[in-house]
Amino acid sequence: MWDAVVVGGGLAGWIAGIRATQRGKKVLLVTEGVGTLFYFSGIFDYGDVEGLSSLPKHPYSLFKAQVIAQGKRFIQEICPEYVMKDLPQSALTVLGTVRQGDLMPRSMVLPDRQEQGKFVLLVPDGLKDFFPEIVVDNLAREFPGRQVSVKRIQVEALAEWTRVGKSVTSIDYASVWRSEEGQRALAREIDQIKSEHQTVGGSPSKTVVVLPSLVREYIDSSRSKPCKNEFSLPVLEMSSFVPSPHGRYFAEYLKHLFTDLGGELMIGARAVGIKGDSGSDSQPKACQELVVDSMGKSSNLKGKKFILATGGLLGGGIRVGIARKTIREGVFELPLFVPEKWSEPQFLAPQPFAQLGVETDELLRPLNPAGGQVVWDNVHVVGRMLAHWDPWTQRCGGGVSVTSGYAAAELI
Repeated sequence: MWDAVVVGGGLAGWIAGIRATQRGKKVLLVTEGVGTLFYFSGIFDYGDVEGLSSLPKHPYSLFKAQVIAQGKRFIQEICPEYVMKDLPQSALTVLGTVRQGDLMPRSMVLPDRQEQGKFVLLVPDGLKDFFPEIVVDNLAREFPGRQVSVKRIQVEALAEWTRVGKSVTSIDYASVWRSEEGQRALAREIDQIKSEHQTVGGSPSKTVVVLPSLVREYIDSSRSKPCKNEFSLPVLEMSSFVPSPHGRYFAEYLKHLFTDLGGELMIGARAVGIKGDSGSDSQPKACQELVVDSMGKSSNLKGKKFILATGGLLGGGIRVGIARKTIREGVFELPLFVPEKWSEPQFLAPQPFAQLGVETDELLRPLNPAGGQVVWDNVHVVGRMLAHWDPWTQRCGGGVSVTSGYAAAELI
């Protein structure tokens, strides 16, 4: 029997599994696929923590400020390249605009926007969905003190792809840059930029190379050291677009960290139901087994505690049919908070359906919205499955996922 069975391989699920194994618990993580981490831009957004905590049913209202801070420190502990300051930091989007974030890799943190110097945008040949003209215009607008130029490069490893017109994704280029050969080729390109942008007196100017899809600071799946090739000029990474190389390598890193700590992993398994006792009027039900389908076979997994991290509506944890009454949570059949109004006609307005999810108590145990009773005593709900928050308009997706995953692990 496991101390905890984590259902779902998104950010909240991995954080819960890693922290619980750190604490010496026997943990099994069950995931049907790669989760939504492949959409991760590389930046953790926490939003206005104080303001959101004051909202009566927002997930932040369930946690003390100390727990939210502990979750942030935990990310820095397991990912030392992530930096956090008292004020939000800024990074570049793939369009060359500036966005704020609360935790991000050092390689993405923007320099002083008033500083004089140069940006050289490296444009890999054939990179899909990348628009250098727009990036240059936005960089010039955002950084009036810097000259902006473009250098197009061809990568030998992908030359045949681009020759026949096959588009190359940012993940493809990130894979090249992370290889020893790719690092050397990139270093040569940067050395050439340095020689071209020296001042008249021979000293290098304040030149920064801007590059999409580098992902220098993650540890790869072989658990080797991070890519630490020292380039002759500073390199600034842009945040990722979909498919996200940051999300891919971050997901791989979390997976290997979890298993290195002793966690057990079941990939390609779909949780389809549970078995538990019926409880009583005075005692909530307790889940005893998770039923999963894997490779055509059904298995019953016994656990003392269960953490539900299946990703909500977009992650597939909540299933929606044509009729309103067919909205359901697909594993524990938990009652859901469903907003009366489903959507707003204005595209960029907060959408009520984002609030859909499971209400919980302060121990993250699921509640029945009708009466407020705890449904399952040994089940904890985390991440996007929680009700009453909007990761897009409130810009707190990473914060809620990390905080709730970390808090749930502390309860195991």
